[in-house]
Amino acid sequence: MASSAADAPSMHLPRRQMPVGSIAAALERRLEIERDQLGLWLPVALGGGVVLWFALPRPALWAAAMLALVAGGLTLFALGRGGRLVRSLAVGALAMALGMALIWWRAERVAAPVLGRPAVVAMTARVERVEPLVARGLVRLTLAPDVASLRPRVRVNLTEADAPAELSAGATIRLRARLMPPPEAAVPGAYDYARVAWFTGIGATGRGFAPVKVIAAGRGEAGLRRALTGHVTSRVAGSAGGVAAALVTGDTGSISENDAEAMRAAGLAHLLSVSGLHITAVVGATMIVMLRLLALIPGLALRVRLPLVAAGAGALAAVGYTLLTRAL
Repeated sequence: MASSAADAPSMHLPRRQMPVGSIAAALERRLEIERDQLGLWLPVALGGGVVLWFALPRPALWAAAMLALVAGGLTLFALGRGGRLVRSLAVGALAMALGMALIWWRAERVAAPVLGRPAVVAMTARVERVEPLVARGLVRLTLAPDVASLRPRVRVNLTEADAPAELSAGATIRLRARLMPPPEAAVPGAYDYARVAWFTGIGATGRGFAPVKVIAAGRGEAGLRRALTGHVTSRVAGSAGGVAAALVTGDTGSISENDAEAMRAAGLAHLLSVSGLHITAVVGATMIVMLRLLALIPGLALRVRLPLVAAGAGALAAVGYTLLTRAL
């Protein structure tokens, strides 16, 4: 009886399956080639532990995950045959556990009471930060109040008309304010201000009322960041100046609400906050300028490795710019 074409040997090609041992050997060879780069994965593993801590909802799950990672890492060390793959997995698991422990410790370290419900409070407070919100006609104050039930800081908005002329960082003021707990994310996955407030020690936000009395004067000076923001907005009028200032200093107070909402709708709001993109641009520009200037000195160019000097200048610029924009 004739067989069908489907039964022909050419229609059933053999499936090539790589043995597990061959996969492990290939990974070992790859890791051996990349052995000098494996240390760069430690920050990734630490960050993975931090992300896992935020993803798990309860302390019991945090503890269980940490114990599982530690047990898995120690087991791999104990049962492994000394291969680079096993050691890498073991170190990665322990680094993830360490990342979870670090963020848990940080969360507990900043733990303090959060306002449970809206309330009108009269308080005396020291002004830690003054942020003019020019586009909204407001002044945002970060205060350290004397009310024992509040966290170390509260954030209060005042209208420009209610803000005294002598109001500055370091001043001690007396005011009344309607406070409420920091708002949580409007939808799952959206910006969670309550989480940010927890880690910055802000236990309440609200609106202050006149009169605001300055009991003790503050430092008085505007500071380099505010001075730079004022310089930019004085040269570029309107909300465009606010956007330009935000790109330079991270101060978004001069951006109109319509423009800010348009940036959020377009998915570009992250450009208004100083991030790695801005710091990388500053570092790159500093290195290029330093290389060009130092290359003009022949004696120095022949005796000194200019890229290292430029890299050092870029590192200093990154630290200074981070402190200037309060991106820490």
